[in-house]
Amino acid sequence: MRQENSDHGAKARFKFLSAFFLKRLHEIAERLYAPLLKEDAVRMDEVEDEVQRYYAQKKSGLQDVYSYYGEQWDYFYQMAEADDGHFLGMLQRARTVFSRFYAATELDAGYYAEQLARHARASVRWQALRRHFMEKWQALLEIREMDFQVKHIGRLCDDYYRMVAGKVQVLQNKGRGGNGYSPRLAWLQLTCSPELRGKIRQLARVMRKSALVRELNRALGRKEADEARLYQAMSGRMPVELLRPATRSDIVGITEGNNLGSLLPVEYCYLSDKVLEGMFYRRYVEKKLAVFDGVSRQVEHVEASSRCGNELASHAQKGPFVVCVDTSGSMRGERELLAKAIVLSLALKADSMRRRCRVVLFSDQVEVVELENLYTDLPLLEAFLCNAFHGGSDMTYAMQDAVGTLMREDFRYADLLWVSDFEIPVLSPTWRQYVEELKQRDVRVYAVAFGHKAEPSYLNLADRVWESHVGE
Repeated sequence: MRQENSDHGAKARFKFLSAFFLKRLHEIAERLYAPLLKEDAVRMDEVEDEVQRYYAQKKSGLQDVYSYYGEQWDYFYQMAEADDGHFLGMLQRARTVFSRFYAATELDAGYYAEQLARHARASVRWQALRRHFMEKWQALLEIREMDFQVKHIGRLCDDYYRMVAGKVQVLQNKGRGGNGYSPRLAWLQLTCSPELRGKIRQLARVMRKSALVRELNRALGRKEADEARLYQAMSGRMPVELLRPATRSDIVGITEGNNLGSLLPVEYCYLSDKVLEGMFYRRYVEKKLAVFDGVSRQVEHVEASSRCGNELASHAQKGPFVVCVDTSGSMRGERELLAKAIVLSLALKADSMRRRCRVVLFSDQVEVVELENLYTDLPLLEAFLCNAFHGGSDMTYAMQDAVGTLMREDFRYADLLWVSDFEIPVLSPTWRQYVEELKQRDVRVYAVAFGHKAEPSYLNLADRVWESHVGE
């Protein structure tokens, strides 16, 4: 019974101590990470993971904290369960020990031993003295232990505060020096190996300087393109003109229409004159206004049903990225560095949009890396980012994996990107047909082609091609 009470008390104290410690860690983390959480550089589930890891590392030491008073608690339970005949003897033997732990003004064990010796054990006075001594001792033990525990937890929390405050300062400073880092990337690579962190630093500089990387980030997963897919939920099959705001690089000429977002400045002159104002409105109705023309304007034949409201919104999903990367020997050097920067950049893009990113690496063999949570999955890219490209080029199995994946329902609305010098055999009619079918399923196909010897059968299938001549 005595041992059971002792164990129960120890477990209860440890449970309370652990909960108190974890609560303090959460308070510190939420307060310090608040600015980074707001800008999505850090996410709450990732903060929770860090808190739990620190807690797991330190909570084993909490056992030592409450066991500091373990011997006293054990003796307390022994005396509490002792019969009256043994109680006084135990108290008298421990008088010297009590005098080391407690001042006479706190708990004078000698006084209680003398008083108990003067009265009969069966008397009311004797029982009252015993009860009063035990209650006072228990209160002092609990107070001292709590104070000791709180101070220990305070030291652990101070250490965690300094660690997090240092991280937050570093993360907030990233990007200000123009080194290509973002707070998000800086956060993600904190737990990576030194080799991978070094490679990420190198690729961050490439990402910052490369216009191609920036253009790919703008083009892939554009919000306007995702919203346009809502049109497929209309019933029947009809031509729908999709107008997207033209950007400077998007403009290809001037045409007629009534898209006010693309209106030539000269057309606004009609509105400033009351005589000409009516002419402006007539030309607007007739779609005869002069407007910029761009590649963002296109006519699509779309199919849909009676879906409406929230059903339409849920139907316009943001599909994953599928990136096929040529890792053959002909891609070594500058091409390799840029290809790696493209993959890392798109992985970050997918992470920011909560989209999956499937990376298919091909040379003589094929390797697949699927990233669902970059916080935990970034180390999966270490071999690709840190090792040199080598071997020959065989895109057959890469096409097989990509097409098979994109045919799956959970990969609808995906973006497919090929990154290669495309110095490979002509694409077979079978694979060409598969890719055409994917495009009918709203898969968008892009290509980054290095050099002047690219096989056109691939590039002709792409919705957009970027040419790069690095490494020549």
